[in-house]
Amino acid sequence: MPTVTPGYTFTGTTDPITSTKLNLLSTPSVTIGNSEVVTATISDNAVTTAKIAPLAVTTAKIAALAVTSAELAANAVTTAKINALAVTTAKINALAVTSAELAASAVTTAKINDLAINAAKIFGGSVTLDKLFTVASNNLLIARYTPVAGPSAEDFQLLDTTVTGLGFYSGAGGEVIQGPGSGKGTTFTLNKMCGEITTDGAVLNAATIVSATWNNSLIAATDVVIINHKSGGTMGSYTINVACGAGTATLSIRNNTAGNLSDTLVLNFVVIKGVTS
Repeated sequence: MPTVTPGYTFTGTTDPITSTKLNLLSTPSVTIGNSEVVTATISDNAVTTAKIAPLAVTTAKIAALAVTSAELAANAVTTAKINALAVTTAKINALAVTSAELAASAVTTAKINDLAINAAKIFGGSVTLDKLFTVASNNLLIARYTPVAGPSAEDFQLLDTTVTGLGFYSGAGGEVIQGPGSGKGTTFTLNKMCGEITTDGAVLNAATIVSATWNNSLIAATDVVIINHKSGGTMGSYTINVACGAGTATLSIRNNTAGNLSDTLVLNFVVIKGVTS
C-alpha cells in the first residue's frame, strides 16, 4: 500500500501559520513499495484494442441502423401525395350546397301558410272558444265578433285599432223603442253591448228628470255605459245618464230648458266592461 506523508504537520495551536507552511501542505510525498504496482495490475486495467473493438462504430452497424433510399422514398412528400390531398374545384363542387338544395330547404310562403295557425286549425282542434275567452278574461286578448260562414260559424279577430278603431262588428248591437204614449219612464229591454234607444215622445216638464229601468243581461254593476243624444229635439236641451246594476241599468233624462219638451229622442250607446280589482 503506498504511503502518503504531508509536506508539513502543525505542532499545535501555537504553531503560527505561514505561507511557507501552507505551500508545504500542498506538496505531500508518496512512497510506493517495490512490489505494489506491477505489470499485471497495469495490464488488467489497460485500454486495449480488444476492449475498444466491441464498442467501435463500424460500417456494418451504420448500415444496419441507416435510413435507406427505399425508406426515404416511401415516406417522402411527393407531388402525387400533395395532389391527392389538395382542395380542388371538383371536391368543392361535390360538397357544395346547390341552388336546388337551397330551394328545397327554403322558407316559402307556402310552407309558412301550411304551418300557420288559422281559424280552421283552431276550431277544428283542441283550442276552443271557451279556452280563448279564458285568455281574454286575463286581458291578453282583445277580439270582436261577427257571424261568418266557416269552421267556427263565428269570427273572433284581434283588433288593429290604427285601422278599424275600438268597437264591435255587426251582430253585437241592437235597438229598442219605448213605444208611443208609454212615457219616457217606461221600462224597456235590450240585451246588447251597443245600439240605439228610441224614447217615447211624452212631455217632459222644464228642469225635470225622468228615469226608466233598462233590462240588459250583459250589463254588470261595474260597467260603464257611454250614451249620446243622436237625434230628436235640440242638442244640449237634455242631460242623459246611465247608472249600471247587475243585469239592469237606470236611464235618466233631464230637461235642461225653461220650457216643457215633447221630443222623441234617439240615443246611441255602448257598454264598456269594467272591474273594481
